[in-house]
Amino acid sequence: WVGNAYSEAIHRPMPRNAEQRRAFGGAIGFIGDYEHDRMRLIESLARNGLSVRIWGPNWATHWRRPPANVRIEGRSLVGDEYAQAISNFDINLAFLRKAAHDEITTRSMEIPACGGFMLAERTAAHRAAFSEGVEAEFFSSGAELLEKCRFYLEQPQRARAVGAAARARCLRDGYGNRARIQHMLALVEHLSPN
Repeated sequence: WVGNAYSEAIHRPMPRNAEQRRAFGGAIGFIGDYEHDRMRLIESLARNGLSVRIWGPNWATHWRRPPANVRIEGRSLVGDEYAQAISNFDINLAFLRKAAHDEITTRSMEIPACGGFMLAERTAAHRAAFSEGVEAEFFSSGAELLEKCRFYLEQPQRARAVGAAARARCLRDGYGNRARIQHMLALVEHLSPN
């Protein structure tokens, strides 16, 4: 088994500035497909006065009347745009796909690789990959998600420090595609007869 990975060519810190923030970022963001559980959590944040921007497919089809402080962009982001959005959100939400019984996803590697602050669902796999409160933050309920969003929106320097620590962990522990491939090739070489 080889863990999820990020692309070194794509998933990297991008400039943080007002222009990129207007184009792609914001206070709280989610990049990914619609799922009902994700919508309910975002709706709870919005009901409590927080603004959320969503990039990804199928949201407008399933969520016809989102709250005014939820902005649905209605398209996916790839390449530099994806990295720019991650870099220009104060908080990047990382939801898991319940139907797939995910414990961790590629998004769990891509957000930290960009130096973004990740607030993800708490799982053993997430906690093994990133130190809670140091390299990422995790939540187990809607109430905890709301509490941590409020806290880190008031502590932007702390959120950026967590994002920087997460990127350092990605580099140190070899979460990128190249390191994963080198690991696989070393295993194959070790198992191959001379």
